[in-house]
Amino acid sequence: MARTSNQRSIPVWLFIIAAALIAARIVVTLQQKEEAGSVQTGERGGKTTSLVKWVPIEQAGTLARTTGKTIMYDFTAAWCGPCHALEDAVFSDRRLAKLINDRFVPVRVVDRQREDGQNQPAVQSLQARFGVRGFPTVVWADASGVQKTRMEGFRGAEAFEQTVENLR
Repeated sequence: MARTSNQRSIPVWLFIIAAALIAARIVVTLQQKEEAGSVQTGERGGKTTSLVKWVPIEQAGTLARTTGKTIMYDFTAAWCGPCHALEDAVFSDRRLAKLINDRFVPVRVVDRQREDGQNQPAVQSLQARFGVRGFPTVVWADASGVQKTRMEGFRGAEAFEQTVENLR
């Protein structure tokens, strides 16, 4: 008489699918962390379409002193819709990006409070120094860190360009 079992065997393909899903999740998580890091240092990567040549925070003061340029701090966050609009309308526009690259030392300052629970010390320091209360906030400052002007929120490419022109 044949022996019957009440236990069901788990198909091998189910284990293969589970392993593939776990591997995909790990890859996506690593890519997200890499993209966040690339935005922080100002490098292109992921969905970033910026044509601006972002400079790391640590190099901004020295570069501003040696070139005589004003520092432009872009305070931004990954979750910020108006920040993405600024990216698309200004930092991805060839003419405006060239204007920024020619006249300023551009520094992208990415807030990671919501994602990581805290910001890097350099980010915290700059946010406190310039009283950043929301995103996007763009601050233009001299090499010693004295604010020349600022723009809070995003009111369009024309308003951004007008602010830049008024800095002459």
